[in-house]
Amino acid sequence: MSNRMLGRIVSIAALTVMAVHAQVCEEKVLYNGAGTPGQMDVSSRTFPEPPEWLTNWGEMGSMKPPYIRLSGMKNVRGDWIGALALHALPADVQGGFLRLKVRTTQRVRLGVWLSGTKGVGNVVFNDVPANETRELKVAVEKVLGSGMHRVEKVWIGLFGVPAYQYTTLFVDDVVLTCSVKQSAPTGPADGGSGMGVAAGSPSGYVATNTVAQSPARAPLCLSSTAAPSSAAYSDEARRRLADSTTEKFAVSFKEHRQIRESLAQDECSPKECRRLWYRNMFFVDRNRLRDSVIANPKGIFDEAVALAAANNYSFMPLLVADVAYAFSECQDTLCSASRFTKARLLQAGLPSSFVRGSKLTLVYDPYFAVTQNKTLPQIDVCVSDKCSRLPVGGKTALEFESAGVQKIVVKLTSGGETQRQNLYVEVK
Repeated sequence: MSNRMLGRIVSIAALTVMAVHAQVCEEKVLYNGAGTPGQMDVSSRTFPEPPEWLTNWGEMGSMKPPYIRLSGMKNVRGDWIGALALHALPADVQGGFLRLKVRTTQRVRLGVWLSGTKGVGNVVFNDVPANETRELKVAVEKVLGSGMHRVEKVWIGLFGVPAYQYTTLFVDDVVLTCSVKQSAPTGPADGGSGMGVAAGSPSGYVATNTVAQSPARAPLCLSSTAAPSSAAYSDEARRRLADSTTEKFAVSFKEHRQIRESLAQDECSPKECRRLWYRNMFFVDRNRLRDSVIANPKGIFDEAVALAAANNYSFMPLLVADVAYAFSECQDTLCSASRFTKARLLQAGLPSSFVRGSKLTLVYDPYFAVTQNKTLPQIDVCVSDKCSRLPVGGKTALEFESAGVQKIVVKLTSGGETQRQNLYVEVK
């Protein structure tokens, strides 16, 4: 009898909890060309021109006017992003999908993500062909994680837009398929942000437990991994060179000189500084004597770019390289004989040439480090003579005194070697 009574009590309690927490899932239209559409955040917009909210270029497949138009052209290759604070937001969601129609005048890589009270979610990328209307369906859990979330903005971006290419993006019929009503505010639950490792707010991001020495990297923000760079040497050349050096990379003297000159320079433009980490790693990685020695630098750089963009360029990972290699050095003026000399690439980098706002938070996540060593470099970061140690897995907050081009000094120490670098960013 007591067991039967206990069973009834448990059943009643379970039904009560289910009744209290049951949610009715409703479709919520965020934009369809009717009513007051909303606005795009000026502080986060990198699209060349502000949006036209109710434009009419005629019917384009399933896209009927009016719709949103974002367009423009820049004199440099870059990422165009913007946050749509639509009139129907905020909205509480639990699962479901974000649906929207998009169309572009050029083939583009388009990213979509959401932000809300728990921070900024993961970017979901799609390759969109030119002059075709596409309906995208993005799982909310893939962007924000499981559980209840309050969505405040819909973010959209075009990534790697070429210089001097006028590009137009049309957006229409933006819908959240599972909006719910709840009485309690959706604050972060105890024990984490609930958004996974790539949750975007500086306070919510948790560094991964990646083994930096491992060549394997699962996608973090992006939906797929980048293909490795083409190897410079044939299999036969690899075997021949491997007999001449114990290092896993054999770089030409010209490439070695370019690496050393880039690390020794005191000044560079923000765009050049952003480029150098990946360029130097490309020099090393393409000259590999066997595959899968280190993590793919291209994939790591792309992930860092996506994470910075998802956080409005006020929070980003520090890119780190600590890789041994050999370079070919001539033994006479005619270079009739040469030998391999050991060298080391010890370098830091940033995934963006600019910072949004006067404060930047850097994270030292081993996911974004490329190395053959078990121990990662010790790193110190300085801005305006204010220095701080940046531990592995930790963060440091930098504050700039003014807008414009600013210098970040990074000191890396590994294996008894120290490399001091000046990284320049534009503070906007």
